[in-house]
Amino acid sequence: MKRLALALLLLTALASAVVLLAGPGAEASPTTYTVNSTADPGDGTCDGTECTLREAIAAANANAGTDTIEFDITGAGPHTISPGSALPTITDPVTIDGTSEPDFAGTPIVELDGSAAGADVDGLRITAGNSTVRGLVINRFRNDGIELHGSGGNTIEGNYIGTDVNGTADLGNSNVGVLIIGAPNNTIGGTAAGAGNVISGNDQYGVYIYASGATGNQVLGNYIGTDKNGTAALGNSSNGVYIGNVPSNTIGGTAAGAGNVISGNNQNGVRIEGNGSTGNQVQGNYIGTDVNGTADLGNSYDGISISSGAGNNTIGGTAAGEGNVIAYNSGDGVQVDGAASTGNTISGNSIHSNDGEGIGNINGGNTELAPPVIDSVGSVSGHTDPKCYPCTVEVFSDYESEGRIYHGSTTTNDDATGTWTYPGAVTGPNITATITDADGNTSEFSAYSLPPVGGIAELLDVSDSSGRNYVAIAGLAAAALLALSAGGWYARRRWGR
Repeated sequence: MKRLALALLLLTALASAVVLLAGPGAEASPTTYTVNSTADPGDGTCDGTECTLREAIAAANANAGTDTIEFDITGAGPHTISPGSALPTITDPVTIDGTSEPDFAGTPIVELDGSAAGADVDGLRITAGNSTVRGLVINRFRNDGIELHGSGGNTIEGNYIGTDVNGTADLGNSNVGVLIIGAPNNTIGGTAAGAGNVISGNDQYGVYIYASGATGNQVLGNYIGTDKNGTAALGNSSNGVYIGNVPSNTIGGTAAGAGNVISGNNQNGVRIEGNGSTGNQVQGNYIGTDVNGTADLGNSYDGISISSGAGNNTIGGTAAGEGNVIAYNSGDGVQVDGAASTGNTISGNSIHSNDGEGIGNINGGNTELAPPVIDSVGSVSGHTDPKCYPCTVEVFSDYESEGRIYHGSTTTNDDATGTWTYPGAVTGPNITATITDADGNTSEFSAYSLPPVGGIAELLDVSDSSGRNYVAIAGLAAAALLALSAGGWYARRRWGR
């Protein structure tokens, strides 16, 4: 019995020791580390005497759980941290919160200046996932401003990436502002006040999303290629947003504040390419304009480029807030290129004042679906050639030959030529239409028609051997005389491109 009692006593003591070792005192718990110095690298320990950003990241990596890095740097901002080498990769979830700096007053004042960090160095590289970077200025790194690699669920919000602390001058990172490699479900920006980033001035792309697994990412409420006010161009040197061979990402959205301003970039506003790029949505954005959707801040190539087999993507939509404003771009408003790039639906947008076509389907893009023919504009109606059924016709008004104002849609009839009638009112001065087939392919804009002038039927386009469109001189003279006598007006038509 004594031996049994002794054995039980020993077992109880051992169990108690195990509980103590595994108890709360041995578990890592989320910790807040406060950066109080702009020095780099520091003495190796994050404490009240000195804690550099490098030391705080190292401490957070070593402590399991989602830690927080805050800032309390003495003196008036901006507070510039100039790493002498790459900061540690973030391997454990963390929130880095530049808005915690006591003199933060709504715009970032903690700056990461990468000019001394060395070649091919990112500002912040995150592999942990479920991390947040908020309220920093990240510029002059010789690779990417922020790289999200592998694990997803990260939030990047309220930062200036590629600009100075004022958000108005180009101090771009040498590659991409925000690079997402194979990481899903990240949010770049947000819909709340101050959540959007300024991602401008970078030497390659603003936002770049690619590699298997990079799905479900959202780019919301950012200024990409403009200054912090969204009123002046501060372009990224390549595309504003690039989606490469990956599906189901969202640029913009219908919620208040979800739309981006993607303007002033030196190539395309948005580029979607690769046969894996399906189911991506671009909605509710200003692409080529200022933040008000009115001033010219056009991208240097197309507003949106879809190519290399990218299919079944959606540009705009007819529900409230889905349509984009795509204007003033030096190429097409939307271009779909390549016989494998099909099923791309372009719907409900305001597309106007682009130097190329409003919608350009080339080299078999969107099957080069023939646009509808407008036969009458007293009540807008027409047919399709070849017949398109069941198909959706969208009707627009424009000053030229694109689609500034979206009026609504109708469907084709199952008759010999797929006729259609739009019952609603239109404003003009020029009326255009697109058609979308059952596979989601959207055509270019139709040839425009003019509404009746004082009861006289619309004037028809004629073309010379150079392909320039102009209104027949006799018809123009008749309309001008009628306008003078009745106090009407006659809209201009720019020469065809």
